[in-house]
Amino acid sequence: MKRVLFLIGTALLALAFGLSYWQDTNREWTQYQRRFLRTLTKNERRGMTGGITQLIVSDLHRVDRCTSCHVAIDKPQLALAEEPFTAHPGEYLVWHPPERFGCTVCHGGQGLATEVKAAHGDLKHWEEPLLRGPLVQASCRKCHGNLEEIASHVPTLIQGLVLFKAKGCYGCHKIGEFGQTIAPELTEIGSKPYALMKADFEFVEGTHDRINWMRQKLANPRKLNPGFRKEELPPGEEEVFPTAMPNVGLREEEIEALTVYMLSLTEEKLPAAYVIPSSTPQPKPVYASSVEAGRAVFEQYGCLGCHGQGGMGGRKNFNAQLGEEVPSLVYVKVYYDRESLKEFIRTGRQPVPRADPTRPTPPLYMPAWKDKISEEELDQVADYLFSLYEQVASTQPPAQAVREATP
Repeated sequence: MKRVLFLIGTALLALAFGLSYWQDTNREWTQYQRRFLRTLTKNERRGMTGGITQLIVSDLHRVDRCTSCHVAIDKPQLALAEEPFTAHPGEYLVWHPPERFGCTVCHGGQGLATEVKAAHGDLKHWEEPLLRGPLVQASCRKCHGNLEEIASHVPTLIQGLVLFKAKGCYGCHKIGEFGQTIAPELTEIGSKPYALMKADFEFVEGTHDRINWMRQKLANPRKLNPGFRKEELPPGEEEVFPTAMPNVGLREEEIEALTVYMLSLTEEKLPAAYVIPSSTPQPKPVYASSVEAGRAVFEQYGCLGCHGQGGMGGRKNFNAQLGEEVPSLVYVKVYYDRESLKEFIRTGRQPVPRADPTRPTPPLYMPAWKDKISEEELDQVADYLFSLYEQVASTQPPAQAVREATP
């Protein structure tokens, strides 16, 4: 009996070893390597060895094994049309030698992984998914101080940067030392942990990662933060408003551009040897008049994010007086002289008066700009706001506009 048990145990052990060997020689990366080698001639295979290959980049504290599958990434003469056997496009590997940069510093993903899904970062608890297509442009800001110098390589990133300013995002969001703090700071949104981002994936369709969250938040902000009705909350709980972030009607390409820009805002600081500072100082813009300069100030500081293009208002501000909207600025001249308007901009208004005193404070408010805007800029923006009255006073009944614009 003991002999029988011994033979059975030996057989099971041999089977376990056999399965282990089969499994080890049939991993995803080994299958890719065998497929690739079968496409080569005997001469082309010369000097090529199998096994896991890795790039150890000590300066960046990274170990990348991507070339275990992407075996022809630096061999254009051997590259095939299908992935993962294509060569890296352009001359990027000439400018960014793999032994100095690795792969994941630009492309994201999980460098140590050797399985496709894990290596691409498509895992529940991995917060750096692979940057596919134009998204990889987000990584260029880690090194390049002046994006205009590499504009032909990062068109989507530059478009996102321009859009962030043009849509007035700085009026609520702070990046670095610039912008306001009405809404969450975005300085490190491209690398901030999901918990600190307060990224709620409950209403996110598709993959639950940073990229998809950003795309859907930009496409329809209130879809991801719809708020709750009073009857849905426990007794005694205060009403929860949906996000105050407006839906500005972004096109698909604009959503992608802003996603790339926000992904570029990371906490990762590369060694000084990797950083390329700007070599061409930006000239100070020249304006034809103080009104034009004021318009630029209005746009630069993101005032249109709440007050709308041309100060026309209309952004939703829940439980705020005057129709639960941010007021128009067209008729500020009716209520303010120059000095009182400048003082109001300096000090702001927090909180905004409530339409219903029993409901929560409106989420949007007029922030204080006294520590952010210069006296010259204050005069210029006052000129611009006063000019709005002259532009529309002849076409809109003042009584109607006054009701809409009462501060």
